[in-house]
Formats: sequence, C-alpha cells, structure tokens
Amino acid sequence: MKRFLTGVLVLSSLLLLFWSCGSLQGFRREATGQKMFVPVFKKNFNKSLYSVKITFGKNRFTSLAVIKQIPETNSFKLALLTEAGMRLFEMEFMNDGSYRVNYTNDFLNKKKIVKKLGSDFGLLFPGDNPVIKKTYCNKTDSTGYVLRIKKDGLKDYRFASPGTGPVSIAEHGFFFGRTTVLLNNYVEGIPQEISFIHKSLKFEIVLKQINYQGWN
Repeated sequence: MKRFLTGVLVLSSLLLLFWSCGSLQGFRREATGQKMFVPVFKKNFNKSLYSVKITFGKNRFTSLAVIKQIPETNSFKLALLTEAGMRLFEMEFMNDGSYRVNYTNDFLNKKKIVKKLGSDFGLLFPGDNPVIKKTYCNKTDSTGYVLRIKKDGLKDYRFASPGTGPVSIAEHGFFFGRTTVLLNNYVEGIPQEISFIHKSLKFEIVLKQINYQGWN
C-alpha cells in the first residue's frame, strides 16, 4: 500500500510538471525574437506610491509601498512602510535580475517571509535582458502574446498588446507556493493595481497606486 501511494504521488508530480512546462491553451508557438519584452517599470519611470493590503487566511494587514528607480545603479528599490511612514522592509532589484535586502523590521525578519517577498516582487523586475525561452501568440487576437523567460525557473509574461507592460505573470513549477501576478489599468506606462495571488496558501498582496502630488 505504501509503495502504491508513493507511486501515485510521483506520477501526479510528473504530470503536474509536464503540464506546467507545456504549451499555453489558446496560444500557438512562434519563433523566438518576434516579440518584444516590455518591463513593468520602464527606464523613464521615476517613482510611485501604492497602498498595500496583505491577506493571509482571515488576517489582514495594510501598509504603503514606495517603488523608485535609482539611476546611479540602474536598479529599483521597493520599500514597505507603515501608514505612519516607518520603514518595515526594503529591497533593491538589480539590472541583472538579482536582488538584495537592505532592511527588514523584526516583524518581517523571518527567512521564509523574506524569501517569498523577494521572489514575488522580483517578478516585477526580471532585469534588463531576460532570457526568452519561448514565444507564444494568441490564436484569436494577434496582438496578444506570451514570453516565457528563464529567471530562477520559468515564468510566463503575458502581454495584451505590443509596447505595453505585462497584464499577468505566472510562475512554473509545482502548484504549492506558486505565484500569479495580475497587473491592471496602465496609466502613463505604470500599472494602477498589482495583485500577487497564492491560491494554495490563501495569501494575497494587492497594491493600488495612490495619486499623490509629487509622487505620480
């Protein structure tokens, strides 16, 4: 019985892995290099202020997020703040796709939390030259396409039209712990809402841009 259960688990894992690396439903494969990768935050981006709502099960936590480009190092900084302006967390995302943690409040200073925040927010900053492994075009709408890039595994960046940032980002791999990002309502090249969804964990982070004079 134990051997049978082990075999079922292994087979299920292999099927899931095969599914995650397969073709996209509603899309057809196209030669790589035909479509352009457009980052969420472009080179002319300066800074933006977002409200943040974090939901984990029945628990809710609110804060603020500042995203700012640092021209001197060609990097982006993301800081989580309390609503009173106290710093909780700060990360810096480099142009090669790596990141570093500059500051962590004791409240968030747990290895798994820091790693998850880094991998989640890192989806927004894949670096200047992400490695594009596959390109897919929408079968019914030729303007829509998906670029599958390699960055700490495989990620699918879905674009609704050329020249605008991605409308969704999806990680590959096993279901548990995977992240899906939805990006809505681009205004002047900046998404007004960014949602990080982890269905299996019942964990969600939602950023909504605050139109505050001097920031946007």
